[in-house]
Amino acid sequence: MGVLLCFVSLLVVVVGGGQCGALVTGAKGTTVLYYASMLELNTYWQSVFPNRPIPSAILTHFSAPSGTEKKDQEKEHYWTINSDQLTKRDAKIFHNWAHRVTSEKLLYPESAFTTGSKINLYIDRAAALHSTFLHRDVADSIPMSTENFTDIATMSSPVSVSMARDMWSTLSSCEHPREVVGEQKACATSLESMHKFVASALGTSSIHGFSTSLDVPEEGIASPLDIYKVVAVRAITAYGASKEASNTVTCHSMSFPFALFYCHAVNPTRIYEVTLKVENGVVSATQRMSPVVRALVVCHVNTSGFDPKLNYWVKLGLKPGQASVCHFLTRGDVLWTPALVA
Repeated sequence: MGVLLCFVSLLVVVVGGGQCGALVTGAKGTTVLYYASMLELNTYWQSVFPNRPIPSAILTHFSAPSGTEKKDQEKEHYWTINSDQLTKRDAKIFHNWAHRVTSEKLLYPESAFTTGSKINLYIDRAAALHSTFLHRDVADSIPMSTENFTDIATMSSPVSVSMARDMWSTLSSCEHPREVVGEQKACATSLESMHKFVASALGTSSIHGFSTSLDVPEEGIASPLDIYKVVAVRAITAYGASKEASNTVTCHSMSFPFALFYCHAVNPTRIYEVTLKVENGVVSATQRMSPVVRALVVCHVNTSGFDPKLNYWVKLGLKPGQASVCHFLTRGDVLWTPALVA
């Protein structure tokens, strides 16, 4: 087992193994992490989205124990598999208009998504697919800010060094100022708060959620050697010859001890479901995936407020505002649209 951090009040204790001293739940001033049960989550979903399927990126957060039950073994497994590996990627992580992207290779011009086009396929790693939604009352009581970092770490004790690093990074993203004019953003720690923000951002309570295909593995896809051919493109929010754009909200699953989605709207957008097939018919041995991949693509149409220093513009020979910027959604992302558009 790796190095653990025990948070006791404002004291940080580093230990080399074993368990940290148990947090006295219910102590004065301490918030107990009470997790929402699968029944509660299903009941809420059916009350607001009757007869609609639950997107897989949300459903994966339903399968955890209810109440305060959460085995240390499960917690350790989660952070070892998802967080520790996430922080060891070779690609440089940068922050641009609050999007979590690992490389400019993840950005594509909209023209790349036409039938017959060939691309190197890059889809980011999904973060924290197996974390648990908190009960709404508990989630609403926890400020998502770096100022509250020690308190959140105490609630989640024991935490590894990499877990603490990811927690700080996620809280920083929640605090990050809007970098694009008109952007709306929020960090949702409950299903109810996600629904509330999305409905507000889209101006309607009649909304529809999508997840990218299960063809996309949790670890993402990086194909510097394999060429993928676009074999089919289906417009989800862009209709007619003019490909009229619409408003959408994307919620990104973030690395955190409990389920936390970074939701934001940079509109207008065009959304496509793209089917790709590896050109040589063989997938590299390092890729655990099907040779045929279906994935959602988000194209931001108004890019005038985007970072002009991005290499993306240099490669295209253009400036922000002169072309759209597109990227794939990971397995952990949820796309929301007005129901009439979907």
